[in-house]
Order: sequence, then structure tokens, then C-alpha cells
Amino acid sequence: MNSFKNTFDQIMSKSITSLIDVLFSLSHIKNLGKGTKINAPEDFTPVLRFVVCSDIHLNGEEQQEAAIRFGQLFEDIYAFSQKCDAYKRLDAVVVAGDFTGGGGEAEYKMFNAVVEKHIKDETKLLCVLGNHEFINYRDYNASIGYDIYKKYISEEVDTHVVINGYHFIGVSYDNDGKKFKGKLLWLREQLDNATKENPLRPVFVYQHPHPLATVYGSINWGDTDLRKVLSQYPQVVDFSGHSHYAPSDPRSVWQGSFTAVGCGSLSAFMGNLNYIDGDKDAPGKSGGFWLVEVDNAGNIKMRLYDIENRTFFSDIEYYFENLADDKKRTYTWSKQKSLDTKPSFPKNAVIRAEKDNDGNIILKFPSASGFYPAENYKVTVSSEKIGVAVADTFISDYVRASVNGENINIGTLKSGEYKVKIIAYSPYAKRGENLKGTITVK
Repeated sequence: MNSFKNTFDQIMSKSITSLIDVLFSLSHIKNLGKGTKINAPEDFTPVLRFVVCSDIHLNGEEQQEAAIRFGQLFEDIYAFSQKCDAYKRLDAVVVAGDFTGGGGEAEYKMFNAVVEKHIKDETKLLCVLGNHEFINYRDYNASIGYDIYKKYISEEVDTHVVINGYHFIGVSYDNDGKKFKGKLLWLREQLDNATKENPLRPVFVYQHPHPLATVYGSINWGDTDLRKVLSQYPQVVDFSGHSHYAPSDPRSVWQGSFTAVGCGSLSAFMGNLNYIDGDKDAPGKSGGFWLVEVDNAGNIKMRLYDIENRTFFSDIEYYFENLADDKKRTYTWSKQKSLDTKPSFPKNAVIRAEKDNDGNIILKFPSASGFYPAENYKVTVSSEKIGVAVADTFISDYVRASVNGENINIGTLKSGEYKVKIIAYSPYAKRGENLKGTITVK
């Protein structure tokens, strides 16, 4: 039964990916064709630098790993900035919601404590409320979430600020913590003002959930109302969180009528291997945020930072130019997908098995990759005595900047000899080659 379900899931993933192709391509039919990978020119010189994170989920405890990571965000990017030749400032830290676990005052106090300990005068803190900022109050009066936010963060729950000539617009949920219908007129007015000032410059918008049918996670965790407004402004670069879906996945950056970027989570990345089967945690510890730099012409360089390993992903860089022209898009769904190739394993790759302290079997094998690293692995473990013992699909280690092969926990097995088959799949559901081997469990 498990083997049938695993096969069915992969067939569904392939089929649904085809449907998603159509849905995600509707707003950029003008940008079909082959994609290309581009990096910022060597003489790229920023005049603005900021980071965007989301979903910190503080619980109020000083030693919580999420609180420590949030402090490290400031430390690491200040250190990075000081090493840069041309521009050494960190102008803003943007938090796209869910910085608390439930909106409690202790969580807000811890958030402010981390900020006050680390932030410098040169840096603006820009926040919006996520759904978790309302959780503690939903059963009787969700609007208390606004009251707590205003007490600890800002009297303004929606903000429009200009930093070094660039506009930043933050939009929080309505006071029910669920919708944005009450914010659409305000957002449209702010975007009109920002784009009239300079129609060619990017405008940065941030809110908690993804606009529907844009980035990875927006099918399961997207908002329809915001997209209606954002689609009218090609200059917009929109940042969102909520889904926790891995920003290391190429589907987490999308261009169409505007540009959308998924931020994942500072605490832990997730994914969904066929869009309908439920969210899955990435293996091990993971988390990260985007570093964004902008030059005087409005071109943008964006890199992904792995907060767990405290380093940048060496192979993940995006470069945006001509943002006001929606006929010139580099990172459309169709172009990103056109680069995708079947993942393959290194030559002479082998499968090993080890037991952890809890008696679980850990399969160890080299990572597979094509143009993109493999997103997931379909694993089947069987023996002559019991037949299929394991048939499941696992998220790969592509959520980390430093990867030394895959380590997949398949649970406990009875003693004996087992055959193992592993099939690698790309982010766009391309089936790669098989890796086969035999393991012995004692």
C-alpha cells in the first residue's frame, strides 16, 4: 500500500506541476522561452542594503534558538557589510510577520530585546503583523493583536517609508488577522504615490502571506486580494513568508506582472512534494533570510543566507534589472523551469546505512543534482522476507548552504538484508536516475 501511495504521489506531483505551469504562467505569457542564469556585474555598486526575514516565532525565552538566530542575523550582516569595499551600511531589517509565536507580550519583549541589543542607528527596523501575532486573541477579540503591536512596535500597523530614495511599503492583516480587504485601497494609494515619483525604480512591498500563484507555497498559503493590486505595478518587488517553504528552491522567486520572493523562515524550512499532500519539514536544522542590495540605477542583487551554517548559499544569486518593463523578465516560472534538468548521482555513488542513538536507520548517500539540486528522493526499502518495509519521499538537503551528502532517517528496521532504491526528483518534478544498493541491519 505504501509503495502504491508513493508512486501515486509522484504521478500526482508530475500532473499537478503541469497544471501549475499553466496557472503560474498566466500573468507572463509575454515572457515564454528559454531561461538563463545571470549574476550581477562585477562592478555592481550598492547604494542600499537590507535583509528580509520572516517567521521567527519567538516564545519569549532568551535562550530559544530562534532568538539567538535573530541576533546572529544582525551580527553576521553587519560583519559582512563592514568587509565590503564600496558600501558598508545595513540600511534596514525587514520582518515579514510571525516574529512571535502567539502575539504574547513576553514574545514582543524578547523581540525588542534582541533588536535593541544588536541594531545600529544606521538601520531601520520594518515590521508587519503575521497571523501568529493574533493567535492568542482570536477566540475572543483578534483586534487585541493590533493593541499589543502598537504598544511594543509602532502605532502604525501599515507603513510607507523611503530609504535612500527607495520606497518600502509594509502591509499588515486587517484586525481579524486573516484578510487584507480593508488594506487594498491604502496599498493602491501608496503604490500610486511611489511609482509616480519615479516609474522606473523598484518599490519594495512586504506582507506575511504570499500573493496567490506566485512563489513556491503560494498555492497552499497564498492570498488572492493582494495579488489583484500588486499585479498593476510591474515595479513591485514583493517579499512574503507564512509557508516556511524553502527559499533555496528556484520556485521561491517568481516574476510576472510584478516580482515576488518567498522568504521561508528564520526558524525552519518546509516544503510540499506534490502541492496537495501536506507540508513536510526539511531534514535537520534549517533557516535563512535574503540579503538585498540595490544600485543607483535600480538594479537588484539578491543572495540567500543560511543562518544555521552562518554562510551564504554559494550558488544562489538573483539579479533583477528593467523591473518596470514586464516584457523583460528573467525569472518567470516557465523560464526557470526550462533550465531544469534530470538530477543525477555522482559516479560510483553508494548507499550506506547507520543506526542513530534511538535505533533509527539513517541512509547516507551522495546528493543528486542537475541544473538545480534534487528537491526530493523517493526511497524504497525491501527484503525477501517482509517485502516493502519503507516507501516514502523525503525532502533533500538542498535547504542548506553546506551539504555533505544526504542523511535520511527511515525509522527502525528488523535485522536482515535489504535492497534500497532511491530516485531523485528535481524541483519541477523531473525524474532522475536510480541509485540502488544493499544494506545490512544488525
